[in-house]
Amino acid sequence: MGILKQLPIERRFTLGPRCLVGRHPACDLRFDDLRVSWEHAVLRWINGCWELRDLGSRNGTFVDGRRLKPGERVALATGEAVGLGGAASSFALVDGGGPAPGARHRSSGAYRCAADHVLVLPCEERPIVTVYEDCAGRWVAEHEERLDVVQDHDLVVVDGEPWVLELPTGLRATWEASAGLTIELVGLRIAASRDEEHVEVTVVHDAGAFQLSPRSYHYLLLVLARLVLEDTQASAAERGWVDRDALCRMLSIDALKLNLDVCRLRKQLGEAGVHGAAGIVERRPATGQLRLGISRVEVASL
Repeated sequence: MGILKQLPIERRFTLGPRCLVGRHPACDLRFDDLRVSWEHAVLRWINGCWELRDLGSRNGTFVDGRRLKPGERVALATGEAVGLGGAASSFALVDGGGPAPGARHRSSGAYRCAADHVLVLPCEERPIVTVYEDCAGRWVAEHEERLDVVQDHDLVVVDGEPWVLELPTGLRATWEASAGLTIELVGLRIAASRDEEHVEVTVVHDAGAFQLSPRSYHYLLLVLARLVLEDTQASAAERGWVDRDALCRMLSIDALKLNLDVCRLRKQLGEAGVHGAAGIVERRPATGQLRLGISRVEVASL
C-alpha cells in the first residue's frame, strides 16, 4: 500500500488514489508553512506507480534535491525524498504499493493488509472486526453489535489488542470512475437442490452474468435471500432483517462461524471483481441483525 512518512517527525500518511499536497485546508497532506503553496503538488497512483506532479508552486517541488519544472510529472520511487519550497518538513515514499487499507498492531508492529479492500481483524480465521468503505464513501469498522465510522490513524481495539488503521481516501470514487462492477449494480440468481446440499450462485449484471465457484457458505446466501423474498409486507428499508442468534440457529452454526462465512463470502465476491463486496451482507447497528445487501435476487430449484 502507498505510505508517506513526513520528515523529520516521521508521521505516517496512507495514500489514496489521489493525494493533494499543500497548505489549503482541503489538502489531503497539509503543511502549515508559508513556503508551501496553497495547492503545491499532487500524487496519483497511475500505471502501477506513484506519479508526483508540481502544480506550478511558487517555491518549487524537489525530488532528492532536484527541482521539478512547473507542471512536471515524475514517477516517485520508494525511498525518494520530496521537499516543498524549502520548508522544514518534507516527506518520503516508504511504501510504493498501490492504495489499499491496512492496520498495524500498535505494540508488536504486526501488519494486516486488506484483501479486495476489506480489512479483517485480527485475522481471517477470527474475523471480529471488519473494516470497509461503505456506499457513502466512509470507512466503517463493523463489530457484531455496532458500526463505527473511522478514518486514517484511528485506533481500534480488537479482542483487547490495539490496532492503528491505515486507510486511504477516494477508493470508492475510483471504482465508480473505472466503470467496473459495484455491489449496487449486481443481482443474484440462487439455485438449490431439493435437499439443499448443493447451492449455485450466479452474479447478474447489465452486461451478462457469471457463476461463483461453489462454496459451503453459499447456503448462508440462500437463507438470507429467502428471508428477503418472504418478507413481502415490509418496506424496502425493513425487508429481510434477521436476528443474529436466530440466523445461527437456522444455519446450525455459532456466531464465530457466521462471521467467518460472511468474511469468506465478501472475499469471494471481491475476488470475482465486484467492488464494495462487503455490502453483500449488511449489519444493523446496535441490534445484532443482518440481512442480504442486494435487493435484486431470485431463488430457484436445481
